Amino acid sequence: MMTVMGAHFGVPSSRIALLPAAYGLVYAAVALAAGPLADRLGRKRMLTAGLLGQAVTLSVLPHCGSLTIAVWLSGLAGCSAAIIQPNALTIVADQAPPDEIGRRLARVFVGLMASFVITPVVAGWMASGIGWQHAYHALGATAFLCAIGVVALCPPGKRGRPASFFATHGAALRTPGVRSGLATSFLWLGCAAGFGAIVANVAARSLPITTAGAGLIAAWFGFVVIIGNLCGHTLERRWPGRALPALAAASAIGIALFALPAGSPCLLAVAGTPWAFGYGAAGPLHHARLNHLSERWRSTINSYHASLLNLGIFAVSGLYAVMTPYLSPGWFCVVIATLCFSGTVFMPGTGRSLSAARAGR
Repeated sequence: MMTVMGAHFGVPSSRIALLPAAYGLVYAAVALAAGPLADRLGRKRMLTAGLLGQAVTLSVLPHCGSLTIAVWLSGLAGCSAAIIQPNALTIVADQAPPDEIGRRLARVFVGLMASFVITPVVAGWMASGIGWQHAYHALGATAFLCAIGVVALCPPGKRGRPASFFATHGAALRTPGVRSGLATSFLWLGCAAGFGAIVANVAARSLPITTAGAGLIAAWFGFVVIIGNLCGHTLERRWPGRALPALAAASAIGIALFALPAGSPCLLAVAGTPWAFGYGAAGPLHHARLNHLSERWRSTINSYHASLLNLGIFAVSGLYAVMTPYLSPGWFCVVIATLCFSGTVFMPGTGRSLSAARAGR
């Protein structure tokens, strides 16, 4: 898709990477403000505005005459996405019984992971067949239909007492367990998710396999992540309080196993399975734990979580680009596994705060 878009704008295809870069940069910045605004103004209202903004920007972008304007519009789309994700997840948590939050969030993440696979395939097919512009139009139309669904089907939602913007931030950060939970979001979850962004390249550098073979390994890991999404809540109910740190540790061990010599792609896929399953199962559990800490400041906490998660993904990608000329893929995996393990250290503190919060309700 980048190739045909580059031809349309008259630039090398590599320059099209500026669009997702602008999207991600603005997303990370705006998410910090989107949550507090939603806690003040209402989550349904903010979610609807974000979806409508996404619909407009994605529908207009294909008609830009220059790449510069397209980059600006992509940044605006990232702004809308930063409003959508924290509020969508918060509304799901608001409407779920306390003991069902983990299960319902896991279903959301199943859809999210499936979209990571389906969307590029459909967009690539449309770009090669009927034009890349139609892929953007389809995404814009989908966002518009979702906005209609939110207006028609979602209850009004919760709206907090009036509070200043900075007071909202301060109250959220003073919530017991939030800071330790956010440290886990960056060090463990962000690094585990960031490893998923480069795992295909790590596999290609570890073994003499084709690009298609590396893609198949990445697809296997995506499938295992979805299985983990479906199993995490059941494991947490069977081993409450212990499943999350155990699964997070398993994901770190799985990353470290990439450092071992693998004689075949199958062995490499088996070695990385603990990472994919642990990441897929523990991710929604960690997110559910953050949602339990405070109902009042839930959107703000979710916005911090989203920003730090994306920062972790960018950090792993950046470290990979900087360190691989000097370190083998195996040693790089050891470094990332160590960072993931360090994130699990904060989990007991968050768990104790969660128990205290539940006891006080």
